[in-house]
Amino acid sequence: MALSLKPFKSYRSLFCLGRSYCEKSKYEIEEEGPKPRMVYGKPYPEWRKPWIQRDGEFRTKLSVFVEKNPSPDILKFMSSIPNFSFKVFKEWYAEMKELQEIENQKYLPKRTATLGSNLGAVHFFTYRQCAVRLKGAQEWISGDIETLNLPDRYTDGYLVEAVDCTNFHHNGIRYEGVQNLSNLHCLKWLRLKNNKHVDVWCIDRLAGQNGHTLEYLDISGCNICLGTIFALARMPALKFLVITDPGDDLKIQAALSMLEQEKPGLLVHAV
Repeated sequence: MALSLKPFKSYRSLFCLGRSYCEKSKYEIEEEGPKPRMVYGKPYPEWRKPWIQRDGEFRTKLSVFVEKNPSPDILKFMSSIPNFSFKVFKEWYAEMKELQEIENQKYLPKRTATLGSNLGAVHFFTYRQCAVRLKGAQEWISGDIETLNLPDRYTDGYLVEAVDCTNFHHNGIRYEGVQNLSNLHCLKWLRLKNNKHVDVWCIDRLAGQNGHTLEYLDISGCNICLGTIFALARMPALKFLVITDPGDDLKIQAALSMLEQEKPGLLVHAV
C-alpha cells in the first residue's frame, strides 16, 4: 500500500521556514510603525478610535496624559521635576542602565529557533567577553564580535562543554542570563567567579537546568548564603566546587559539611 508524501513535504517546508527565520531588530520594528488594527478582516472603524488617534488631530507631547495607558515612567519623571537635581538624574541614569542590562540578558526563543540551544549560547556568551569550549576541543572560543565569524544559522558540531564567565561584561551575568544555559546537555564545566549578581536564585535556576550534567562549578566571589548550599545539593553530577571561604559563618560551614557528607564524591575547595 503506497503512502502519500504530501504531509511530510508540508512538515519539511514548515521546518525550513522556521530555521530560515530572520529576526528584526527593535529599531526596524519601530521604523515600520504600528500596523493597522483589523477586526474580522476589515479595518478598525475610524469613529471607534480615541480622538487622539484619529487622522487630522493635533498631537503634542502632553498627549501622553490622554492616552489609554500612559507610561508610568513618564509620569514618574514629570512628577519629580520640582525636585530635580544632579543626584536624582544620576540615580535615574543608573536605574535605566540596570534595566537595559537585564533586558539585554534575557533568553530569546527566536535566537534559539534560528541557531539552536548550543550555538545560541556560544553567541550569547562570546559576545559578552566570555570564553566557551566545545566538546572534544582543546582551544577556547573567545574574542571580538567582529573577528569570531560564528555561523548565523543552525550548524551541527557546536556542543558546549565549558563556559568561563569570569570576564562577563557589565559586572557579570544576572538571573535572566542564566537561562541561556538551558538545554546544554553536554555542559560539564562552568566558572562564575566574581560575578556579583550571582545569588541563591541564580544557583537554584542553574541546579534545575544543568544539575544533571554539571561536574565543575566555580562560584567564588559570588553572593553566597545558606540557601545557596541547599541549591547545590540538587546537583547530582557535581564533583568539584570552588566557593568563597565562609569565614566565621557557622551556618554556612555546617551546611558545607552536610553537603560533603551527603555527596562523598564531591570535593569542595574554599578560597
